[in-house]
Amino acid sequence: MTDSPTRTRPEAVPRLPRTHGADVPAAIEQQGERPQKRPLPGAIALPALIPGLLMLAFGLIQAGRPVLSWDEVTSAEVSQRSVGQILDLVQNIDAVFGFYYVFLHFWSDVAGTSEVALRLPSIVAMAGGVAVAAELGRRLFSPMAGLTTGLILCLIPNTSRYAAEARPYAFACFFSVLAMLLLVAAVRRGHAYRWVGYGLSVTLLGLSHLLALTTLVAHAALIALVMWRRRRRRRTLALTWGTTVGVAVLPVLPIAWLGAHQEDTQLHWVEPITFARIRAMPWEMFGSRELAWMVIGLAVLASWRPMRRLLPMAALVLGPMLTLAVVSALVSPMWVARYLLVVLAPLAMLAAVALVGRGEKSRVIAVLLLLAFVALPGQHKVREPAAKVGPDYRAAARIVGEFQQPGDVIVYPPKNRALRAGMDYYLNRLPAKPADPLVRIPSAETGWLIADEYSDDASRLTANRIWLVVGDRRADPATARPQLRRMLADGYQEVGFWQPKRATVALYERRG
Repeated sequence: MTDSPTRTRPEAVPRLPRTHGADVPAAIEQQGERPQKRPLPGAIALPALIPGLLMLAFGLIQAGRPVLSWDEVTSAEVSQRSVGQILDLVQNIDAVFGFYYVFLHFWSDVAGTSEVALRLPSIVAMAGGVAVAAELGRRLFSPMAGLTTGLILCLIPNTSRYAAEARPYAFACFFSVLAMLLLVAAVRRGHAYRWVGYGLSVTLLGLSHLLALTTLVAHAALIALVMWRRRRRRRTLALTWGTTVGVAVLPVLPIAWLGAHQEDTQLHWVEPITFARIRAMPWEMFGSRELAWMVIGLAVLASWRPMRRLLPMAALVLGPMLTLAVVSALVSPMWVARYLLVVLAPLAMLAAVALVGRGEKSRVIAVLLLLAFVALPGQHKVREPAAKVGPDYRAAARIVGEFQQPGDVIVYPPKNRALRAGMDYYLNRLPAKPADPLVRIPSAETGWLIADEYSDDASRLTANRIWLVVGDRRADPATARPQLRRMLADGYQEVGFWQPKRATVALYERRG
């Protein structure tokens, strides 16, 4: 009896997941599979590390050269208040910046209040945001797409400008991309601690800037896309994400409530949205009209197989813009470029995908060099001494310091917010400064950003020389202080007149 040969079915060779050409859910839901050849850990970090360090260098270049903006002098002044005084302030105004003010209070205790010291946290945050955006691009698309994303962000002039800005916008940029990255990690792995990390990033995003929570539209789009591709545990995913976001926004709700009731004082300066303002928004966000349209043009041409893989990044661009446009048209004007800085990272990523998708590295390098050339004037402009919004407080204080004499006093227009704070910031660096006799209660003790002043100007101003500083350019600065105008006309003569950027400084001396 002969044995017949036994037939065995060959084992099926498992196919490795495609990380370059698969869609977003497939890239996210790789449950532990590993490629045969793993790259070195250092190589994995390079696409994020290179642009992150480059952005850090860009942010530090001449970071102290531009004079503080009128918003930055508010940050500088509020940071010197006690925590109790900051909490009193946010009940009346600037509730949406309260978390940042408290952070800056403790930071300035350690680092000081120089321009660079005040701006350094934002510089680090923006560098971190660029690095995280590059890592997100690497995970969702490819290492080259991530690296290109980071490099494009480094070239955008307003990325450098708001990196060197003592306001929370750089933090909002950082936490917006970090939240998306952590959401990708949480959906892919599903561990509880990953969801906790994602929730914490959403909380910090809202605390950094309330309007940055409009990026949650993109998170919802990503979850919907994953649910559409999954065949099981869809409800669990939806409940987990919804619960995490719900818990994450709870600490932000009191700030949102206060901010909604401070609308008249917080956003009174914002102009209504118009077609002209919508058309101007791209270059206002980028800081360069030519660069803005080049990047947007590339983003529109973005292509990947399949196209639905681009959906979350497209939602990250369109979600905040459409939300703010609708709110500005129907509720209250909020169409402000710096409120939409969070869309720069996804725009850069879509542009990077358009470049990398062509598959030619030489073309990528050539386009990046062209973008750098186009961005150069804007990069130079954001580092000019008077690049920021507001008067040139430094130049005005330098004038006062050069020509002041003992016994001089200084006067500002009534109920001004930033002018007195900006002048005090730079005058405090001088060996001596003129007295400010019209202040009855300093702003730090009023619970507002405005000091309480005496109303009887003439009886309080008995000095032989009076400095009058106004936050705009006008031929007769005394018109900014009507109660003072007649006294100056009758008893004083103008002996000095200067007009630095967006300011007028006049010196009056008693006749006889």
